[in-house]
Amino acid sequence: MSWMLRLLFLAVSLSPAALLMAWDADLSWPLIEGVRLSLTLTPLAGFFLVLLALVAPLIALPMLRRPSDVPSLVLFVLLLIGMQLLLLAGDFVSFFIGWEVMTWSSYLLLLRSPRTDMVTSQSYILFNLASAFLLLAGILVFYSVTGDFLIRAATEVSRPQALSLVVLFGLAFLIKAGTLPLHIWIPRSYDQAPDLFSAFLSGSISKMGVYGLILLLTLFPDALTGFAGRFLNGPAVGYLLAWVGVITSIVATFKAISQEDMKRLLAYSSIAQVGYITTAIGVGSSLALAGALYLALVHTLVKVLLFISVAGIVLQTGQRRFNDLGRLIERMPISFFGVLIGIIGLAGMPPLPGFAAKYLVFVSLVDARWLLLLAAMILASTAAFIYCYKLVYAPFLGHANSPEAREAREAPWPYLVPQVILMGLLVLFGLFPGLAIDVLIDPVLVGLQMAPIGSESWAKLSTAYGGYDGVVLMLVFGTAFALVTGLFLLLRGRMRRAGSPHDLSFAGEVPTAETPLHYGAGMGRELRRIPLVGWILRQGTQGFYLGLAGQMRAAAALLGTLYVGRPQTWILIAVVVFALSLAVQAMMGGL
Repeated sequence: MSWMLRLLFLAVSLSPAALLMAWDADLSWPLIEGVRLSLTLTPLAGFFLVLLALVAPLIALPMLRRPSDVPSLVLFVLLLIGMQLLLLAGDFVSFFIGWEVMTWSSYLLLLRSPRTDMVTSQSYILFNLASAFLLLAGILVFYSVTGDFLIRAATEVSRPQALSLVVLFGLAFLIKAGTLPLHIWIPRSYDQAPDLFSAFLSGSISKMGVYGLILLLTLFPDALTGFAGRFLNGPAVGYLLAWVGVITSIVATFKAISQEDMKRLLAYSSIAQVGYITTAIGVGSSLALAGALYLALVHTLVKVLLFISVAGIVLQTGQRRFNDLGRLIERMPISFFGVLIGIIGLAGMPPLPGFAAKYLVFVSLVDARWLLLLAAMILASTAAFIYCYKLVYAPFLGHANSPEAREAREAPWPYLVPQVILMGLLVLFGLFPGLAIDVLIDPVLVGLQMAPIGSESWAKLSTAYGGYDGVVLMLVFGTAFALVTGLFLLLRGRMRRAGSPHDLSFAGEVPTAETPLHYGAGMGRELRRIPLVGWILRQGTQGFYLGLAGQMRAAAALLGTLYVGRPQTWILIAVVVFALSLAVQAMMGGL
């Protein structure tokens, strides 16, 4: 590939950022009689376009290391175009076109991986087609009750009509986001996709489901409270949605702990993080939506950082399993710091912005008096420390468990530059938690006609329940980290090193070269002894979907009998049923 084509590809990856800076007016033109296409940049769409603008060039840069893979680059360009059309859509026709371009281009990119098997490709396209058909059904119902395709508040619909629309749109967006039990396509897809594309799947494409869920609040402003009233200080319908999110987080967290593959661990971690966002959307208050948007921002930065770091490890070692890695801290120090910063943000620990995001969600649950949900979310968030520790310990610490790990070198610079930029952004938002609130989140809340959070300064995050100063917090943790690191380096020279990793014994036995001594081997396996955790790890939704497939095959076989025998009989039955339906409508005054 020539330098001209490489520069063109990078320029296209910068198109979301260029669109944000250049957009100054809405666009509209007729498609057919009575139907107009329109493009508009709302504050909500602008927020997610910012996320896309941050991610696209950082993933495009390392993709150029494979210049011969032109089809993947073309598909990535189509994917960016589809997502931008989806976000700018002011009508459902444009929205659906963008949704389908995103779905099919991402599916074809998934097929570019030699690791993608038939089960993975089928589950990806079937679930995403189900999402598309639900979305299309919702669009057609919306048009039938409103008379147009414009994305706007549907104030003229009845409660049953609104409920049917919320169910159709909600299921479509929950599939794309990947909440339980609609997540089954995500772990295999993230695992088997091209390594860099996995970063885009988790960091950007999953956010389109989140965008759709929040968009429902603009279509039906009273959707959360209008159907079933309120429960304690929050919406009753939102309480159910919040439990869907929390259960997703708990199950996915313990599934992540049990994984022995880096990408598969990150896949389940992504599901858990989207569960937190879903819970916040269910609460529905300004604090909760601010937390949901903040979590979306942090999750985008963290997951792209971690997936690119893992892609660099796989590139340099050819290994993906924790058992085959270890001691990479000496050979890949920048990647180590990338993963270290990433897991701190992922776990929601201070001083990085994941702490601010979870703080807002926790406070919103306290404000809604949903304390049982709060306890469940704290359980999931605390358990996440285990897989975060596993993700940094197993590849980088301990003993190197393969020749590839012992001989690895640092990832190439196209992988390192995005990591450094993402680490810088996470530290920036950690220092100034109010920056994201003032610049990115409050405009969205105002656009949704909700009260903005506000902040005294960019360095401070404050709510009615308290707050903190990001600069002070960063200085405290930075000083503590420097002191601990300095003490370790000071004492390191006095430490004795074993001559061999097998220079030990346990239970009266001497380990061999085949004995897995790395701490990452089987880490978290002991949690299976806890009854609840063991039950979660033994369960899965695959059996449910296999049973559903069996029922569909049985139904198809039953319908197939319609085509056996005399066709005149079935034509006669169809005519009789149609005549009876007309008679019923006539008696009910429908004609």
